[in-house]
Amino acid sequence: MDIIDWDDLIKNEPWTEESAVTIGVFDGVHRGHRALFDRITRSPYRSVIVTFKVSPRQFFHKNSYSGDIVALERKLELFTEAGLDACVLIDFSEDFSRITGRAFVGRLSRAVNIRYIVIGSDFHCGYRNDTDATAIRQLAVASGISVEVVPPVMEGGLPISSSRIRHALASGEYGLAASLLGRGIERL
Repeated sequence: MDIIDWDDLIKNEPWTEESAVTIGVFDGVHRGHRALFDRITRSPYRSVIVTFKVSPRQFFHKNSYSGDIVALERKLELFTEAGLDACVLIDFSEDFSRITGRAFVGRLSRAVNIRYIVIGSDFHCGYRNDTDATAIRQLAVASGISVEVVPPVMEGGLPISSSRIRHALASGEYGLAASLLGRGIERL
């Protein structure tokens, strides 16, 4: 898997190869995340995941952020195991936090030649979370890009989420955490 720095990506020439993209924090790289990955890796395009070196939550909530489920290095291993072709890493900063979702998606689309975007139904991005899944769909369709908004993967009547996994780990419910992750927890 190729690892590309966001700043380098937007400074260089746009890709000619078409890409399928998913965007998110992907903390834990759980079964819900893998539902997104499966769609882009099955597409005819280069599969690209866009994520962060450090969680935006850590940036905004330094004193209350409970930490990541898995470290960045482990995330990258899991992305590789999922068969993703490239990972764009964003170094979240004060400047980056002020980019609107529309501007971010526009820059990304031009840089990696997006043909297909896959996001979760609860997706938000941009300055003050100004862009949601509906707005992404509108932006993409206007640019001739296919969009798939994926509903949450459920277990036990509840959506699988990083927050739910954190809670399970904190409560000592290791079997539940492993089930939500879709793998053992011995090596998060």
